[in-house]
Amino acid sequence: MTVLALARTHSKVARRQKALWFTAIPLTAFATLLAVISPARPGTGGIEDLAFSAQLIVMFTGVAYAAAFADFFTAPSRLGTNELEASTPVRPLALHTARILGTFGVVVIPALAVLLLMGVMQTLSGHPWSIPVAVAVTATIVVPGVLIAMSLSSLLGAILPRTLGRIAGVLVWFFLIFSSSLVPLPTPNGTVLTVIGDAVASGYFDTDPIYPPAGSLAFDGTVWTATLSLVAQLVIIVLLLSAGSALAGRMAKR
Repeated sequence: MTVLALARTHSKVARRQKALWFTAIPLTAFATLLAVISPARPGTGGIEDLAFSAQLIVMFTGVAYAAAFADFFTAPSRLGTNELEASTPVRPLALHTARILGTFGVVVIPALAVLLLMGVMQTLSGHPWSIPVAVAVTATIVVPGVLIAMSLSSLLGAILPRTLGRIAGVLVWFFLIFSSSLVPLPTPNGTVLTVIGDAVASGYFDTDPIYPPAGSLAFDGTVWTATLSLVAQLVIIVLLLSAGSALAGRMAKR
């Protein structure tokens, strides 16, 4: 069975979990409202507004996902299904990746729907490229940010007890999205390592970043640093998934 086939199976399971919908939909609506009323919004009525909305969706839905998936890797052991999974001819990392991707395919639906609706409204207002741009900002800003939040939560849940893992996930996510170069601590904001899409939004969609570029890894608003940021986020996702999967596997053997 391939990872994609497993992901589809987990997606069907996730669609039946009302808690995911009750989390994803209100937070997406809240982030969208903030994007509309925020004085920091571009206010062009075009693709810049789409990119800004996608960034706020990542920031606020990520808070919930950083807490919600603390037992993602450890649940099979707790529920007694880890031996069943171990008997399948699929590596644990592939199983965990499929579980993440399958659930992600559900939680990203509200964000995609909102951005597509905004794209349709902008198209009717005379911006013909807004619908494909809505898909593009979802793929390049929402997708990596939410996957990082989910993977981070899963890793911390494999290291810490579930409740502490949830708390730690939220605290780390708050640091990732709200820290700045004004605080005397290393911060990903203002660099290509940002998880809120500043480098991508400024490089691909020509928007002003939420946090100004800063530090030796600062982005410069070009396609090159936007692409570098996407690659860096992909690497972070893979590392978080690999570490969480390995730790969960060790815990299951104890």
